[in-house]
Amino acid sequence: MTFEEQKKRALERLRIRGADEEVKGILEKINRRDGFFTTSSCSGRIALIWLPEIGAKQEARFIGKWHRRVRKAEVLEAMSDATPHIKGEVWLIAQSPILHVACRSLEKATALLRIAIESGFKYSGIKAIAKDDGKVMVELMSTERMDVPLASDDVMFCSEEYLDFILPKANFMLERGKAKLKRFGYGLNELD
Repeated sequence: MTFEEQKKRALERLRIRGADEEVKGILEKINRRDGFFTTSSCSGRIALIWLPEIGAKQEARFIGKWHRRVRKAEVLEAMSDATPHIKGEVWLIAQSPILHVACRSLEKATALLRIAIESGFKYSGIKAIAKDDGKVMVELMSTERMDVPLASDDVMFCSEEYLDFILPKANFMLERGKAKLKRFGYGLNELD
């Protein structure tokens, strides 16, 4: 399959699935350029996730997910709905924006990575280079991340006071990541 055919397929999936509102403009900027297309994205999020055990990502399930600041009452409500009914662990996670971009060449990937890193996406890098067509998959990600266990086997072991401590930090990380996303969006104007 050619790069153009792959791009067409990816853009059709994006049209069907949609994207977070805050990242749509950036995806459009990338996808309308020759030699680039996005394969997945997230504008950053705070989430409650249930895991039957550490490392069981395939069985994980979201209990709550927010692409915006979250309030303690929302977290407690999601927790109260979930914890009496499950065995396993509940974690609060805060994640930075993440984008996966296919680039036609190493030169284009390098240009995109330069803009991302200058915008604050310090964990960005090349994920793969295809042998057959030289396509380069790039992951753009920042440093903001927090993973905090909140409950295990029906027992919530963090206090409301602890939530008062960690939720502002999670909200700060989310907003900091979104500010970097905006800088990256402006930086894309330099991309050929």
